[in-house]
Amino acid sequence: MLELKKVDKNATIQWTTPYQGLIYNTKKIPVDRHGKYYVKISLSGKTILDSTFTKRYSKPKIMLRDTLLCKGRPLLLDAKNPGMRYQWNTDETSQKIKVETSGRYWVRVTNKGCTVADTLNVIFLPGTIINFSQEATFCLSDENKTLSIKPIPGTKILWSTGAIYSSISVAKEGVYWVKTENKSCGQQTDSVRVKLKACDCEMLIPNSFTPNEDNRNDYFNPVVQCEYSYFSMTISDKWGNTVFFTNNINSKWDGRFKGNLCPEEVYVYRIESIEKGSDKKLSRTGHVSLFR
Repeated sequence: MLELKKVDKNATIQWTTPYQGLIYNTKKIPVDRHGKYYVKISLSGKTILDSTFTKRYSKPKIMLRDTLLCKGRPLLLDAKNPGMRYQWNTDETSQKIKVETSGRYWVRVTNKGCTVADTLNVIFLPGTIINFSQEATFCLSDENKTLSIKPIPGTKILWSTGAIYSSISVAKEGVYWVKTENKSCGQQTDSVRVKLKACDCEMLIPNSFTPNEDNRNDYFNPVVQCEYSYFSMTISDKWGNTVFFTNNINSKWDGRFKGNLCPEEVYVYRIESIEKGSDKKLSRTGHVSLFR
């Protein structure tokens, strides 16, 4: 907009514009294109001539949108408008910046004096939290050998075991992987190598024995490495009948019940113990096969 200041109301005004031709008797005219503008002011036989050259610059256009995405995946913010000047609230002055934390971000884009600003909110979701590292070690005696993750709502889960829940129990060594998928974070995959070891006060329990009186593997009993203030061992057949019980940690089952040799089959053992100096009772349950 071009405007004349302090012009007598009786004066005659004539504008000459590059695209609109002649415009009369107005102190203001719109300027929508660049070029040279002339004005002639006449009053009481006197004439004043003046001119100015104007150049019109494009107003920057910005469209930053609030964004929700997964933590660990940086967001690239682009102010567009190549070749203009930029000022972000992060003190960066480039067209594009990379952000990795939640917060409110703004940018001012300037083109030859024309400045436009825009603001957006960025929220990084935690995504699926993996509660294990690259390797997980469990004691053989641990009752709960568990791998678990903490997914955000709406996450699909698949473990290498076929499980679809946030936690799984592991019984053997090996590599386990988990895949998760949700709208905000896309797909994530992680894996862990599970190792089992005999820990302090570990019981080594055989899974079979041969009570045939050849002095080799004739008895079933756990091999212990510590002292216990309490110990019990119960052996049951497949119908749940108790065929052997003892509170003596040194006792061994010879494969007999009331003096008679038990049939070949798989038996269930339950061993309960409390280590000396501890008040925690541990229970171990498993199967032992009797062969002759």
